[in-house]
Formats: sequence, structure tokens, C-alpha cells
Amino acid sequence: MILFRKALAQALGILTLATIIGLEVDYFRPDGLPLLNAGQSSVKLDQGGSEINIKDAAMLYITKRAVFVDARTQYEFQQGHVLGALCIPPAEFQFLFKTLKPRLDGFEAIITYCDGEHCPLSHKLAEQLRAAGYKNVLVLKNGWTLWNNEKLPTERGGMSGFTPAQSEAMCRQCGK
Repeated sequence: MILFRKALAQALGILTLATIIGLEVDYFRPDGLPLLNAGQSSVKLDQGGSEINIKDAAMLYITKRAVFVDARTQYEFQQGHVLGALCIPPAEFQFLFKTLKPRLDGFEAIITYCDGEHCPLSHKLAEQLRAAGYKNVLVLKNGWTLWNNEKLPTERGGMSGFTPAQSEAMCRQCGK
């Protein structure tokens, strides 16, 4: 029994030492895991509002500092979207914005995306959000393709960020 306790104490000591060394190494690496380096300085947000690259968008997603808004159609959104994203097609902005506004508040950034290098929908939606008073609205150009290529979290179904039960109960014509 004494040998078991001694071996257990040594194993815990080695594990603790390895954890401390690993965290210190991660802290000083420029490409370290977002365990200690996921603070405010990981991704700098400028107040001008512009495009964002996939790496910075993924970091904001992981640290829950941004909300993602899909600018594609409801049909495309239901076929697949960023996990937890809202759907506000620019043509439906006036109708959906009032309902989804509370879900946009409280984030450091709003990231809009659509699909394709030349898709104008995410830029148009970003302009509408800025006109509604939001700062730090960023566009992830070719976002859906890039997000999928990086194998980042996605989901299917839903409507405009509502739960499946809310989507089923909602009138498609008036939204009530």
C-alpha cells in the first residue's frame, strides 16, 4: 500500500509539472492554443468595419466574441450554416431585424458571410447593420466555402436563428 501511494504521488507530481511546462510553452508561442492567449489581444478589432480573414473569424467564434450572420437565402441557410449563426438575407432585413436585434447585441463584432468570391450579399447586409447603428461589422468574404474547407462547426436546418420548434410554429408569410 505504501508503494502504491508513493507511485501515485510521483505520477501526480509528474503530471502537474508537465501541465505547467505545457501551459508556459503555449503562452509564449505565437500560434499557441487559445487557452491562455484567447484574451482581448488575440484579434484586434478596428472600428472602421472591413473584411476579416478565416483565421481571425474562427478565433472570434471560439472565444464567443462575435455573432455570425448568414446573408444567404433561408433555403441555403437550412442546407447548412455556421453553428449558431443567424440568417438575415438583405432583402428581408427590415422584416427580420426587429425580431433578431436582441440576438445581435452583446458581442464585440458581427460577422456577415455568404458564399462565393463575388457574392455581394454579405457586404450589403454589413452596410444595413452599420446603418442600424452597429460598429465592428465585418465581412467574411467567401465565408461559407472557407468555413467548410477549414472543417469548422456547422449545422443544418433552422430559420433565421430561431429554434427548430419556433421555426415550425412560425408563419412563413408574416413571421408570427
